Amino acid sequence: MPATRAIGLLSGGLDSALAARLLLDQGIEVIGLHLRSPTACRTDVRGVARELGIRLEVRDKGAQYLRLLRHPRWGYGRNMNPCLDCRVFMFQLARPLMEECGAGFLFSGEVVGQRPMSQMRRGIEMIDRHTGLEGRILRPLSARLLPETEPERRGWVDRARLLAISGRGREQQLALAARFGLAHAQSPGGGCLLTDPIYSAKLRDLFQHTPEQETAAEDVALLSTGRHFRVHAALEVVLGRDAAENRRLAEFAGSGRWLVEPDGFQGPAALVCGPRDEESLRQAIALIVRYGRKPLPEDRVRWGQAGAVLRRTIRGTISPRAPLEAPAG
Repeated sequence: MPATRAIGLLSGGLDSALAARLLLDQGIEVIGLHLRSPTACRTDVRGVARELGIRLEVRDKGAQYLRLLRHPRWGYGRNMNPCLDCRVFMFQLARPLMEECGAGFLFSGEVVGQRPMSQMRRGIEMIDRHTGLEGRILRPLSARLLPETEPERRGWVDRARLLAISGRGREQQLALAARFGLAHAQSPGGGCLLTDPIYSAKLRDLFQHTPEQETAAEDVALLSTGRHFRVHAALEVVLGRDAAENRRLAEFAGSGRWLVEPDGFQGPAALVCGPRDEESLRQAIALIVRYGRKPLPEDRVRWGQAGAVLRRTIRGTISPRAPLEAPAG
């Protein structure tokens, strides 16, 4: 087995890019693995890989990840973040690639003390134990604060050239990024939407109103776009907050979701997640009017059905002042 090849979890964030660079500087052949997730912030991970000059593998977390979100073995953090379960899960997904590529170890950009649930020493030890990869997971940014790993013991990696960063401060990472000239990596400080309380409220609402067997990755991905209004158990309306979100909502239309758009006035598009009936249309129009640019009664909305474009004037629809349930988040 080549001792100078490693698989790194590459999120597109700064910490994982720095970890990869530290190993590249020691002559290690690095292969980046990006695990695509509906709960991750968007990053230029391909740009990061190009800048580092490394091969990138992109794989989906899949349906098993959605089950993990609902039933984490070790529970949630402050919000809907099952950090311990997620780290174990990701390293387990990386293991087959490590074996396939003949790599000697895995690495990540984790920093001791940065996350209260999964990046304290006790949590790190537990994660390594439950992956079955004890000693084969290296964390270059904090390695000198942690027990020596197999690649260090074997001399594949020089421990003295690894770092001892700890805590939530970012000064050292930013200084390293400037020194290495990294331009594509996302600024440090997050990347997982599950730590956000507003996103977490939307996810709880989705899980409450959608059976587990009917929940898809696309449903979870939709939560990061727009204002979400839970009208009743079977109906949710999502409003775009700007032109870019209006376009993005259109990509989610289909499979029980349909788009209602302003026709002749400025306002948000409404993605209706629920029955295609008169009541749903009236609720969508009410929200479009409430958040739009003061449409006139003769202005219209449009939507598609059976290959045709249908239109309805604003006049005679539900008043924008009619009570609607609070947003789902």
